[in-house]
Amino acid sequence: MYEFYDAMAYTQLPVRKFASSLRTLIANTPHAMDYGVWRFADGLADMYLRTSRYVKKPEFGIERINVDGESVRLYQTTVLEKPFCNLVRFKKEGFGYEPKVLIIAPVSGHFATLERDTVKRMAERHEVYITDWKSLRDVPLSAGDFSLDNYLSYLIDFMHYIGPNTHVMAVCQPAVQVMALAAVMEESGDPCAPASIIPMGGPIDPRAKKTQVNELAESHSLKWFETNFLTYVPEGHIGAGRRVYPGFVQITAFINMNPDAHYKAHLQYLEDKINNNQAGIDRHTKFYDEYLSVLDMDAVYYLETVEKIFQTYELPRGVMKYKGRTIDLGAIRNAALLVLEGEKDDISAPGQCYAAINLCKNLPQEMKHSYLQPGVGHYGVFSGSKWRNIIAGKVEEFIRRFDPEIGTYKRKGTIKKSKLN
Repeated sequence: MYEFYDAMAYTQLPVRKFASSLRTLIANTPHAMDYGVWRFADGLADMYLRTSRYVKKPEFGIERINVDGESVRLYQTTVLEKPFCNLVRFKKEGFGYEPKVLIIAPVSGHFATLERDTVKRMAERHEVYITDWKSLRDVPLSAGDFSLDNYLSYLIDFMHYIGPNTHVMAVCQPAVQVMALAAVMEESGDPCAPASIIPMGGPIDPRAKKTQVNELAESHSLKWFETNFLTYVPEGHIGAGRRVYPGFVQITAFINMNPDAHYKAHLQYLEDKINNNQAGIDRHTKFYDEYLSVLDMDAVYYLETVEKIFQTYELPRGVMKYKGRTIDLGAIRNAALLVLEGEKDDISAPGQCYAAINLCKNLPQEMKHSYLQPGVGHYGVFSGSKWRNIIAGKVEEFIRRFDPEIGTYKRKGTIKKSKLN
């Protein structure tokens, strides 16, 4: 399957060259772009070039952010490098103490840059870290397999690097991992256990309200997934010989979940080209440049995720293990919890993430919070105008209440005085 995909990419090179030459010709022909027919031709050629390429990992590209109406420099640094993931920090200078936030990006097809909007908004008031997962086609076989145990071990290592009093946000799929992280670290008395956990639109208990994703997982055996979706990275890539769930399969699945929306989006793009609507053109190209950039997942991790999260529901049933030890969510007693969901989420439906509230049975009620954002789908929980203008503000308020340094919540008998006005 992967070799066929590579071959198709190579056979399209002549057509891509023609499309690129056509765009160059149009651009260099005086007044060509004054006519709708040429703008349409340019749009078709551009659309083909964008959808037929081998998309590389995008850059975060966040150099400045707006803080209280002022443009502020944001510095990006890779602070810890590991075979399967880098820990990246985004920090401003000259702002004194700000709560530390680790954003756990999902390993579910897209790169961490899909959370660019999440990073930009959180960086306004926080020191932000994010898990920058690598595509397995770029990881040599010598690094070994990547599993759910590896995933959690990486998160624990990152928490130790960042240090105590860190708040952890989990976007979508790692909602399960953030719950396990808090439970494992608190049970072992780890001083770097999360100060708070914020699962966002994730499948903590998919049984709560099933979606097309859940129905697919339940209606097929694990062997079916293994046979139909797993393949080997071919020669010519760093990870040659590694067994993976390819990113191009995942993006095809994403598109097939709602093909009409993507069809209409591309028709709208061509209409915007004809009408010279630059704002619409920019929105389309920005979205699809990110949306079509995908990573390959390790076969071991992929099968474990399908089985343990979407078929046997190990976390909510209390039988999920980490390195042979059962993960006890009852051990979460100190990490404040904020559950975020989108009303129209068709990937992790409302209720799946909210299940965390009842699973944390030993966490004081006043430390358990939830918010359902009306009118947004899956991506709207962590990206877009509702995220920036509404949801992020609720996250900030929550973190500032439960932050051990500046929060007002009484934690372990000590009342922290707030430094906020």
